[in-house]
Amino acid sequence: MKRVLLLATLALAAAPLLGQEVMTPKPPAPRHFYKLTYVLKEFDEGKVVNQRDFVLTVSTGDRYASRLRAGSRFPVRDEGKTNYVDVGVNLDNRLEDTPEGLAMEVNAEISSAGNDAASSGAPVIRQVRTNAQTIVAMNKPVVLFNVDDPASRHQFQLEVTVVPQH
Repeated sequence: MKRVLLLATLALAAAPLLGQEVMTPKPPAPRHFYKLTYVLKEFDEGKVVNQRDFVLTVSTGDRYASRLRAGSRFPVRDEGKTNYVDVGVNLDNRLEDTPEGLAMEVNAEISSAGNDAASSGAPVIRQVRTNAQTIVAMNKPVVLFNVDDPASRHQFQLEVTVVPQH
């Protein structure tokens, strides 16, 4: 009798579970690695006056964007205290495999200390920021943006070439 009661209790407890699907964890998406070669060009009236190359390896499937920081910490005196301002190039990348191809999002910040000073005597920091999103072709340079510096006649262009890594 006890055995029958135990089996009946177990059957009643398991009955709601019979109609439910078993949830199996989804396998993680495969990670693919790519070498990104950025070329940042600065133009003055159509002539290249400066060019910098930046190379890094990035993977798809990362929870966080990869980051590249290149530049200097610039001292700025304010009321007897020295603060530092980062100037240079900051590139934040995110890659994602999509049915359309490799999707890329890039946040770029380009800054430099100007030759002139503000009324306080502190240097003027020139800055260009942009966000670009595109589907990239493999092994071919893609221009992500062209932007004019509003404080000068200079123009900045950022291109990237993506190469799969095996």
